Amino acid sequence: MINCPVGILSLAVSFPSIIRTNDYWQHKFPHLFAKEKLRKTRVYPAIELTSDNSGIDIWSQEVAPYLSDSFRGNIERRVIGEDESSLTLEYRAAKDALNAAKISPDEVDLMIVASLFGEHTGPGNASYLARQLELHCPAWNLESTCSSALVALQNAQALIQTGMYRNVLVVVSQIGSNSVNEEDTLSWSMGDGAGAFVVDSLKPNQGILGSKIVHTTETCGAYIHELVTDEQGKPQIRTRTGENASTLAETAVDFVRKCCFDAVAAAGVTLKEIDFFAFNTPTAWYASVCTRALGIDPERTINLYPRYANIGPVLAIANLYHAAQAGKIRENDLVLVYTKGAAATAAATVMRWGDVALGPVPASPISVTQEDERVKTKISNSSAKIDNFSREKLLRNSPEERRQMLETYLLECMSSLLQVSVNNLNLEQSFALLLDSLTAILLKNRIEADLQVRVSLENFVGSSNLAHLVEVLLNQLALVNLISTQTVTDFKQEEEREKLSL
Repeated sequence: MINCPVGILSLAVSFPSIIRTNDYWQHKFPHLFAKEKLRKTRVYPAIELTSDNSGIDIWSQEVAPYLSDSFRGNIERRVIGEDESSLTLEYRAAKDALNAAKISPDEVDLMIVASLFGEHTGPGNASYLARQLELHCPAWNLESTCSSALVALQNAQALIQTGMYRNVLVVVSQIGSNSVNEEDTLSWSMGDGAGAFVVDSLKPNQGILGSKIVHTTETCGAYIHELVTDEQGKPQIRTRTGENASTLAETAVDFVRKCCFDAVAAAGVTLKEIDFFAFNTPTAWYASVCTRALGIDPERTINLYPRYANIGPVLAIANLYHAAQAGKIRENDLVLVYTKGAAATAAATVMRWGDVALGPVPASPISVTQEDERVKTKISNSSAKIDNFSREKLLRNSPEERRQMLETYLLECMSSLLQVSVNNLNLEQSFALLLDSLTAILLKNRIEADLQVRVSLENFVGSSNLAHLVEVLLNQLALVNLISTQTVTDFKQEEEREKLSL
């Protein structure tokens, strides 16, 4: 059994009935868009924050086209209504996957469920879903944030190949809309949905060929999950951006390269041989980051973010489903799936696509166009940026000159980042009116790269401003200068002592 071909036999997705557009926030929370008043004078061309082709530089270049959009590429997201829940979505997806595979509930050998941000604050939905489906097999919960689907797939493959089970039903869901405060801009990117697939034996040479899964401990603290109570006093998990959020951008390229390179090596193929790539797309630019990182043609992937926003572990299933439904994946094609979960795992799986049966097609978007979902990459050879500014040049000047140089530098950085005229900015403006979590991370990364100091993300949020940031940076630089000067002095003294002893 160990060498038997195992893979996805059927695939289904399930989404709630409500399609929420950007108008919802614009009408309900107009104060969130106060900073748009600053965008009266557009800076053109926009200054490039970076120009290299590695790591954070790729991420920064791909996010740049979305910085002038308040919603950062969000257009629509599916949101549960009063009579919907993670369990209702999971049930529909599971039934559709079983029907497509022509397998009855009595024939299911095992079910693995990943319910991210479900209604229960304790264990997941496995037992509840098993009861609703009237299963007679084992059912358990598994969680690895956005990589849950691929981790469950690897588990299912191993259990089938060892002969423990004949088939496995995998069901994943995310209810992101209830996990965030609506007045937090993070809510703009959160959607709801569910997906399911049946894992079974396939034809010879089909199924999973190779995988690579690694932990993502570098991103611990990127999100904070807190227990709160709603208006009815019912407990629920509330998610917000954490202090370590910048690591999501800083590690994006390294993780996709590590997992994908190792997965194709394990499968005995090359990236050039892959017919289609399915990336999880938690942001509008993530597919572009992945294609740039791997050097592949954007036509060989798909980006459903404008349609569904961030639906966490469901993204991989939805991208595979829609690609297959649109004819972008055909039987015997080589497919690579990549996912990355914060404070969990990053995973890549290479499979030879079988005769995968699909569940019903979900409702079409109401305003998203094909152009919105086209994967674009921004490859820039421009060197136009805030040049000739470094820690060394800053420290050569007097304290008062340093302050003036630093103030000018920060205002120019903000002007470039927000695409507004420097004349519309001042040092006293609150970051709460200027930056969201994304632009705060970009500004933080730029400053740390140029000045070679570490700055807490707390200095870029809330009531803090550029004037406060100037003081923080001057103190940081003074400390760095003191340490480096002391080190040189100690070295010279040691050198003189050595000469005397000789």
